Amino acid sequence: MAKTKTKSSKKTRRKDAPASLASVLQNIAKHQESSTNNIDALISKASSELTEESDPQKALKTITSALSKNPTSLKALELAGEINIELEDGETAIRCFKTAAELDPEGEGSGAEKFLWLAQICLEGGEVAIGWYEKAVEYLRKVVAAAGNSQDGEEKDKLCSALCGMAEIYMTDLCMKPDAESRCETFITEALLVSPSSPEALSTLASIRISQSKPEDARAALARSLEVWNGLELGDDKIPAYPFRLSFTRLLIECEMYEEAMDVLEGLQQEDDQMVDLWYIGGWCLFLIGSKLKENQGKLQVADGEDVEDWKDTLAAAREWLWNCEKLYKAFEWEDEGIKDHASELLANIAKEIGDAKPEDREEEEGDEEEGDAEWEDDDEDEEMKDS
Repeated sequence: MAKTKTKSSKKTRRKDAPASLASVLQNIAKHQESSTNNIDALISKASSELTEESDPQKALKTITSALSKNPTSLKALELAGEINIELEDGETAIRCFKTAAELDPEGEGSGAEKFLWLAQICLEGGEVAIGWYEKAVEYLRKVVAAAGNSQDGEEKDKLCSALCGMAEIYMTDLCMKPDAESRCETFITEALLVSPSSPEALSTLASIRISQSKPEDARAALARSLEVWNGLELGDDKIPAYPFRLSFTRLLIECEMYEEAMDVLEGLQQEDDQMVDLWYIGGWCLFLIGSKLKENQGKLQVADGEDVEDWKDTLAAAREWLWNCEKLYKAFEWEDEGIKDHASELLANIAKEIGDAKPEDREEEEGDEEEGDAEWEDDDEDEEMKDS
């Protein structure tokens, strides 16, 4: 299930298939659920096209065909929603999930997944998102209670994740509510009771403790999370997804657990080194380590008793990471101005501390021998020339 809200798509899509799906959704009230129209084969085909063939456009055509035969099929509606999430068509995805929720308001027909999706992607956020989470939690509590210790843990994980999502909303959208802090505590306490070693729950607990200015408690929660999954063989089910671990490093940095953050980041680099955020966060972390070393005017001892590099060497390493960030930012035409501005600031500060790098010190894969953060500035100048 997606963990972030879907952005509006900038891609050009074919108009025929989405229009057909919209037509089916618009006329759904005219149809009755039909047991004679067996669409299981079409649903299975669409699911395979989405997950195994990675062809959401093809899957959209198939699921639209299925819904034209039985527009009240919960499985088809929810799969249509997931397909449109993949196509970055949040508006249509919301329509699909809302239709499924109207047909199955208690979740008894197809479970809590549609409620969880709506909590994630609803445009209103805040109280509306909490409402969808509450529907999911109400259903999942019953399932978990009825199953006892006999279940495989999937429903427990969903319940834990939903409770964490509610706590996150009360730390952000609804943080000004008088009972925001107490609700966070209630949700995270239940989440940890449901799944005591959940990386998501422990990460959420750390976020709550950071917001409460309790850094030691936050560090303890992050350390507990690392004990669960860090160092496991790649592919182990206990290892959280790449995006979670990348976000997790930001919490580690916020709690000044720099060496632990770099350990995770270096592992992520081995898995996928084409992520702008990876190189930016790593460069930022190394900059902070180097600054700390300089402040101490010596060597910083890490957990295993070994000394890290001299502060100048560490800042030079930070610069390398930030250069890689810079390169990928341009190649992918990234749009996060916050990363661009902060990376430029870090590179400028590094230049002040250890001087500008020699041209031959820079990687020349693209034949670029400019120094420091000049590439960022050139981009801005090019845009100004186009506008003039």
